[in-house]
Amino acid sequence: MPYSGSSVTVTAKNANGTELFVGTANGVDTDSYLDGVAQEQISDVSFPKATDHRYIPGDAKPEADIADRDWWISKDTGKTVAKTFDLDAEPQVLVIAPANPDDTLEGTTVSMEMPVKGVLGLSLLGIAGGILLAGLSLFFFISWWQQRIRPPKKNHDGRGDSEPNGEPGPATQPISTVQPDTATGAPPRRRDLRNRRSFTAVTAGLIGTGMVLSGCASMPIAKPSNPDITPYERPALRAGEAGTFMTNYTESLDKTLGDKGTDLDKIQAAPLIDHTRAQIQIADKAKQKLRAPNFTEVVAGSPSFSKYPMWFYAFGTTDKKSTDGDKPLTQVMLVTRESASTDPLVRSASYIPTDQMPTLMADGQGAVEPGPKDFDKEMTSSADDVASYLVDGKGKDGAPDGLKEGGFKGFRDYLGGLRDKDSGFDKVDVDCKPYEDLSFEDMTLSTEHGAIGMGEVRCTLTIKVPTDYALDLGDTVEAVKTNDKDGDTVKVETAHPYVLMQTGDEVTAVATDWNVLSSRVE
Repeated sequence: MPYSGSSVTVTAKNANGTELFVGTANGVDTDSYLDGVAQEQISDVSFPKATDHRYIPGDAKPEADIADRDWWISKDTGKTVAKTFDLDAEPQVLVIAPANPDDTLEGTTVSMEMPVKGVLGLSLLGIAGGILLAGLSLFFFISWWQQRIRPPKKNHDGRGDSEPNGEPGPATQPISTVQPDTATGAPPRRRDLRNRRSFTAVTAGLIGTGMVLSGCASMPIAKPSNPDITPYERPALRAGEAGTFMTNYTESLDKTLGDKGTDLDKIQAAPLIDHTRAQIQIADKAKQKLRAPNFTEVVAGSPSFSKYPMWFYAFGTTDKKSTDGDKPLTQVMLVTRESASTDPLVRSASYIPTDQMPTLMADGQGAVEPGPKDFDKEMTSSADDVASYLVDGKGKDGAPDGLKEGGFKGFRDYLGGLRDKDSGFDKVDVDCKPYEDLSFEDMTLSTEHGAIGMGEVRCTLTIKVPTDYALDLGDTVEAVKTNDKDGDTVKVETAHPYVLMQTGDEVTAVATDWNVLSSRVE
């Protein structure tokens, strides 16, 4: 709105008893949510009655229920709804819609009120000032005009002034050089100050009247403004929302795990959803119960985005009952959100020792700078180094630290067991490649002393079994079999998520575990 220094109350009433919804949000969210939806937009208001508005055709209703969105800054429902907001606050978008998506806004009237205390006084003061300026202009113009047409002074003989040589002088001279003739001329006249005093009194009266009517101390509240409107921005996860997100995610994951994966796609997406589905199958085969971790401390970091899709990192320090071992662990999650109509989806999750958790440096808006370009390149080269190590167990020059520890070492030990001469297998081959369906290198964060990112490598084990041997690869591989074909070759797909951290010039890859995804017989 082109005003400042006041507040505005917007009220919507429905005469048909329809339940209404009113909410305020950042423009980036409403633009995404209402994209393709029929709507009436009011973009400018000129009091008392003029508005700039336009109708945008589209679908009858948004993709998701309006009241369920988590990005509303404020919201309310009722047959009559109202919202008061400060015109000097950060810009927001106000949305009025039916609370029930199957209803319409037929019979709804919207009104807007703005307190304008002092505006009458300002108007009268402006009028007084205009009259004052007009009077001054007229006064000086008349004075100038009178001097311009004043007749020349006479000499003693009744003629005009002359030069010493008898030639006629100029018709007029500068006022400062004209001397009165004290011998025969008229005596000096008093300057008439009465008009000037009257004019001064009128001027003071006009100014005084304007100040009284404006309330002196109550100068105008609402006044026209020409704000410099910038694109709406918001961080992907606003300050204070990290704990809410982690709590909601944990509760949803617990429910999904208890229902054997029902609605898992509403909270997870690839590559993580592949891991979880396999874990559910394995736990069911082993008659074990899975549960989501509990967190004692939560941190989140994200750059500020002005459009969807968005992404952020969530860090949750687990309690002692959530993980094995004596050392506390922190779960690192990469979360994406495609639009305002969709929910956040966790794309990757892995653990790091809590004492290795880096410090995120956020600005006043809670935004964290993306990782530097050099680290993005390091993400790509490190993914190749991890894949190479998982195949041959040899760390290349320049490869990140940590490859011979944790989940990386655990996989190499498993591979060694399959290749042991007592295993009975003829041959065990492995092929590993970085996961390419998610651009991990485009989603990194700067930290106090470096940067942090996530990655994943997928491996395929090819196991040749002697024809006279019975095939037994254990419950884990059996639980994720995708076919019942007879054969002497088994293909096992595995996933290796990890966290990559840079501290100064040192780069470390951390993996606490790895996952069997599927198996098939060929």
